[in-house]
Amino acid sequence: MKILIRKARLLDAEDLAKLYLEFWESHKKCDPLLEFKDRLTFKNQVIAAKRDIKKKNNCIFVALKNDKVVGFIEFFIKKNDKFFKVKEYGYLNSAVTLKGYRNRGIAKKLYFAAVKFLKDRGVKYVKTNVYNSNIVALKTWQKIGFKTQSSIMIKRI
Repeated sequence: MKILIRKARLLDAEDLAKLYLEFWESHKKCDPLLEFKDRLTFKNQVIAAKRDIKKKNNCIFVALKNDKVVGFIEFFIKKNDKFFKVKEYGYLNSAVTLKGYRNRGIAKKLYFAAVKFLKDRGVKYVKTNVYNSNIVALKTWQKIGFKTQSSIMIKRI
């Protein structure tokens, strides 16, 4: 399957909005802190996608199949505290592949495009956060070589 990976453009905002809605649908039961005040709509997710594409400190790559966006990865370079030897690292913020296109290596291709981008900027480490209940994402990132390093815990008080 021929997949093209490139940086997201403003013209991709509607396709990204569909993927954003899939992303949030799969995460809404993972973390009570992710509950939105207002209902997510296609319209407000188009606005969010345009805002995210324009952000200077993050980067979104899209995967295209026959000119249709079928996946994305969003990442940025984070500054580490000044007293640490490693000054910055890559952070994978989010990634989604459309349901009908999963298990075809698209997330892996997006990941390697992001890693190339980061390596070209001198970044040596990449980090992400995955909810324990998101089995698909856990398996995907573990297959690529990520190792579980810590657990974030939450309790309602």
